[in-house]
Amino acid sequence: MRSPFPSVRRPFSSPGPRALLAILLLVPFLFASCDIFDPPTFTQHQLSGVDQTVDYAQVLQNHRELAGQKVVVGGQVLHLENHTTRAYVQLAPSPLDKILRPESPDPSSGHLLLVFPYPVDPSALRDGVRITVTGTVRRMKRPARTSEGATLRFVTIDVVDLHTWIPPTQLMGGSPFPVMTPGFTGPYQTP
Repeated sequence: MRSPFPSVRRPFSSPGPRALLAILLLVPFLFASCDIFDPPTFTQHQLSGVDQTVDYAQVLQNHRELAGQKVVVGGQVLHLENHTTRAYVQLAPSPLDKILRPESPDPSSGHLLLVFPYPVDPSALRDGVRITVTGTVRRMKRPARTSEGATLRFVTIDVVDLHTWIPPTQLMGGSPFPVMTPGFTGPYQTP
């Protein structure tokens, strides 16, 4: 016996389980090449003219030969000194990983003095924050004595671009990717 209702043909039927599985497996590969999962620390424009082969140890040892050279360095903020027209940040330099994130600081070889052409937000660059900057190597600052009697020598760098990093303990799951931090207009800060 025939049904009194005519059979309705669907123009689109749902995909089978195999098709859904194939789609679910394909999606991560499609997005793997996107910058969503591994955004750049600096844009190509910001890195133009930067010699990325020069690391912090070369900057500290060969500052005279590198004067005027644009480099990328990073490390941990030791002290921030704000003035009305500029700011000075003492930095314990670190080696940088493949996305230009500072690893553990290496203050044994010396310190860097970052010169910002504007005052900076003290809550964003407080002591202990890790940062990466592009800038121009200037000179060795005149040595200064600490209250303990130690001599401090700093190579100064004029900052062009800044990227701050949130400590992994503050991120859910310890994400290794760059994150925007409060106090700046985004992950990239340009004077």
